[in-house]
Amino acid sequence: MTQPVTDKKALAAAHVVSDLFSPLLAPSYAMILALWFTLLRYLPLGVKLMALGGVAFITAVVPALTIFILYRMGRVSDMSISDRSQRTVPYCVSIVCYIGAGIFLSSMQAPPWLDAFFYGAAAVSVISLLITRWWKISAHAGGMGGLAAVCYWLGLHSLVAMPMVWLTIAVALAGVMAWARLYLRHHTPLQVLAGAVLSFVTEYLALTFL
Repeated sequence: MTQPVTDKKALAAAHVVSDLFSPLLAPSYAMILALWFTLLRYLPLGVKLMALGGVAFITAVVPALTIFILYRMGRVSDMSISDRSQRTVPYCVSIVCYIGAGIFLSSMQAPPWLDAFFYGAAAVSVISLLITRWWKISAHAGGMGGLAAVCYWLGLHSLVAMPMVWLTIAVALAGVMAWARLYLRHHTPLQVLAGAVLSFVTEYLALTFL
């Protein structure tokens, strides 16, 4: 049976949300928030662009290129890596990239909380990798959960302008992402909730103690 037009639109919207706010892009969004809406906004534009470009390359371009190569080699069935058994190598690459991003920012003398975000992301990836061997926890929901943790932590410590606005946006995006992953039938409600909660708690702890 042909899907109604409304269903096709919803399906397209779910794909757009999944791609636009994928785990590969969440770190770059966090960097934009940190560089333009905290005290770091007073840094020279060139320094901010260098930091953002470096992080985007390390945490988005490198993992995406890895997934593309694995796809071309037939090691993964699709670019979203829907089969959890195929996620080991991409997760390992992400872990290395997050640690690399933290080291890169440290070399630029970034504030410790910004480094800690990426070490927290590496910790989330390690835990998710272990869980994924038995259960398909949602990495997409995790990306938005981590972003919400950053907004909450920065607001709690009065480090970001308009904290409630950013936290509201982050929570709303997490909700939209949850809808998208459920609508596409890539996850169960529990898998989506677990991904978001794991990332939020881990990132909050990393920001607090690292």
